[in-house]
Amino acid sequence: MGTDEMQIYDYLKSKPNSYVFEREIARRVGGKKRLKDDPEWIRPVLHRMLRDELVETDGYGQYRLKLRSLIKSKPQKLTMDNWETWELVLDDPPLEARDQAKR
Repeated sequence: MGTDEMQIYDYLKSKPNSYVFEREIARRVGGKKRLKDDPEWIRPVLHRMLRDELVETDGYGQYRLKLRSLIKSKPQKLTMDNWETWELVLDDPPLEARDQAKR
């Protein structure tokens, strides 16, 4: 990630669930002078970030950070109260550890 991408990422991180207009991002990140000199500077940067799936758009020129899927918390101990929703979780060693063990 380049400097522009990091600055855009940091700015959008401050507005986690809100879509922000492309022009507003350009003004906040690059400043008014840069926006006045080259109003289209942000488009290629945002398109790279879209391609890399760092941001998402609503199709109307607004962008936000791409939301991650929620990570489930640790499984609970099986009791009579939660027996209907239990999940079997197996802790497998990482692939690297298994590959080294086979050698």
